Amino acid sequence: MGRMTLGLRIAAFRRAAACAAVLLVMGMILAGARAEEQHFALGGPLVLTDADGKTVTSDDFSGKWLLIYFGYSHCADQCPTALSAIVEALDEIGPAADKIQPLFVTVDPERDRGPALREFVAAFDKRIVGLTGSQEQVAAAAKTLGIKYEKVLEGGDDYVIDHSTTLSAIGPDRREALTFAMAEPYAIAAKLIALLDRGGVALGNVNNLGAYR
Repeated sequence: MGRMTLGLRIAAFRRAAACAAVLLVMGMILAGARAEEQHFALGGPLVLTDADGKTVTSDDFSGKWLLIYFGYSHCADQCPTALSAIVEALDEIGPAADKIQPLFVTVDPERDRGPALREFVAAFDKRIVGLTGSQEQVAAAAKTLGIKYEKVLEGGDDYVIDHSTTLSAIGPDRREALTFAMAEPYAIAAKLIALLDRGGVALGNVNNLGAYR
């Protein structure tokens, strides 16, 4: 995998996601079935950088809910499956998705930056913003949202990263984050609808609104 070009890796990831989506998502659901939602008070903005090296904070997306997934581009199938599920969930809720900004935060800032990061997220959906940063910035953001990750050496310079399979949602007031288990697209869509509804967002233009209530 390490010798493949980024384009080939992305193509392989997309194929893996398409082939394994049902089994993997069901596995994630079963593994996290007993996991409860976690609420985290935010003492300040998350501070990271984008693919161009520009500082980006959670306050930069005014008026929008943030939907954050932590992963990395060399992930064999878990991350492509999760990103695909997020995109499908946003598509399911239609125009209401305009109120949500999806963010992909890498837990592998050594490799995920610049064009590599930009191309990886763009392969799934242009709405997703890829964020990286220093090791310290990524660790601080992950800790704030209850995300755990660990580098696992596989011999030589090769490594994988074990990481939480969760999503984090932060409201426009940026006071609190809600972290919950990854699920099938329709379940993510239902969660987003519930959050938008409680936040006072008008939902009249949501696709099939009755199906989520």
